Amino acid sequence: MTDIEKIEMARYYEWLEDDVRHIVKKYSRIMGWEVPELDEEKGIKLIFQAMHHALAKVEGAYKMEAE
Repeated sequence: MTDIEKIEMARYYEWLEDDVRHIVKKYSRIMGWEVPELDEEKGIKLIFQAMHHALAKVEGAYKMEAE
């Protein structure tokens, strides 16, 4: 990655982090509607597990395309 790319990514990092927070809140609300008795902490852990899995899957698809 070039220096200009690093600078650009640094500029977008806060936006990316904010987007991730919104995604977690979004799915927390959805899970709360679907499973009212769900423990919020467990729900958030499940969301992060799903996000890690989805990120790995998407990342794998991009690596395959690059090869």
